[in-house]
Amino acid sequence: MLSKIFSNVSVSCESVRRRFSEYVDGVLSQTERLYVHEHVGCCDECSDHLDEFCRALSLLTDFREECMPAAILNYRLPRSTFVEIFPTISKDEPPVTFGTFVPYVSALILLILALSTWNLWERHIFQEQYNASNYVEVVAKI
Repeated sequence: MLSKIFSNVSVSCESVRRRFSEYVDGVLSQTERLYVHEHVGCCDECSDHLDEFCRALSLLTDFREECMPAAILNYRLPRSTFVEIFPTISKDEPPVTFGTFVPYVSALILLILALSTWNLWERHIFQEQYNASNYVEVVAKI
């Protein structure tokens, strides 16, 4: 197996480096894993690449977000600032649809009902107090 590795070092180095991720994850078959293991044992350059790859993975797994101070987390900017920076955020007018007018039409109907009910109530009260029997005929003599 070592004879295959030393016969074409540049091609095997590329193929081994492409398999580093699977090698570390343990996804390779036993023969491929043995091939990568033997190559890394003989090739210092690939060994260094594998070490860098493993260090990068360990840094990524150890990465944790720092806690942000409350003043930064709760900081608010006005919308106009964002519109200046990102013009695509500009406020778009909503489309006019039937659903847009429903609250206004229902409020108008309620207002008309309230006014007509008030008018009918006033007429009822007036008719109770001033019916035909309550009128006094005043005749002036000249």
